[in-house]
Amino acid sequence: MNELQKISYKSDGDESLSLRVYNVGYEQCKSLHQWGPGVRKFYLIHHIVSGKGRYMVGNKSFEINAGNTFLIYPNIEITYIADKDDPWEYYWVGFSGNDARIILNQTDFSEDSPIILTDLNNQFENYIMDIYKSQGIHDSAKIKMSGYLLLGLSLLVEQAKQTKGRQDITNVYTIKAMEYIEYNYAGKLSVQDIADYIGISRSQLYRVFMDTYQKSPIQMILEFRIRMACELLKNSKLSIGSVGFSVGFEDNLYFSRAFRKVMGISPREYIKSIYKNM
Repeated sequence: MNELQKISYKSDGDESLSLRVYNVGYEQCKSLHQWGPGVRKFYLIHHIVSGKGRYMVGNKSFEINAGNTFLIYPNIEITYIADKDDPWEYYWVGFSGNDARIILNQTDFSEDSPIILTDLNNQFENYIMDIYKSQGIHDSAKIKMSGYLLLGLSLLVEQAKQTKGRQDITNVYTIKAMEYIEYNYAGKLSVQDIADYIGISRSQLYRVFMDTYQKSPIQMILEFRIRMACELLKNSKLSIGSVGFSVGFEDNLYFSRAFRKVMGISPREYIKSIYKNM
């Protein structure tokens, strides 16, 4: 590949994909070739195959050599520059999507340490070139690019030396689950809806919630709805029935029973306690 100075391809991506390629390419950089200071809006991996350079993130500076792979996180100001005497040669791939952080959290990358030493026997750069060769405007091409990206990322996950994966992935799942509950609690919301949104099974979602909150997903949905009901009972003039309907309960009796189960008193008693303490 040394006879080429640069090849690259930029995709418009596909918002329906949970992991989508933004750009991909290869470059044999010139002396002191620099990008930044600037901010990327997507994740960007550079895999160094020869030469060296420097990568700056905030007040940190990292010397990068052949065999290193570094990750740029979205919306963080960075600069990277090729060495004067031995400028680096690298392959890169930029990507985004709901699954991007979930997968990266299973690698040895972190925002404090965004560089890893890889020993992949040309496999990683081969997958990057497969991404490049799969370029196209049709959905099939975009899916194929995402497929090769997944294969490349799987190599980084396989060689991860740290055992942080399970805890970090659990954190991501719970954050996404609670976000989904927050935006959808007022309608018909099922545990399956949440699991489908995150991309895991119902049983896995149950284990994640029990590990994190010691409560089931159903219990977390119920408690969130009751918490929102308390806010409405305090700060609105809606009837008890309207409050229940507004937070996802179609049956007034069930709402009252659920409220008592969580709060220990009925909605009417809760309203009286508010006025009593005013």
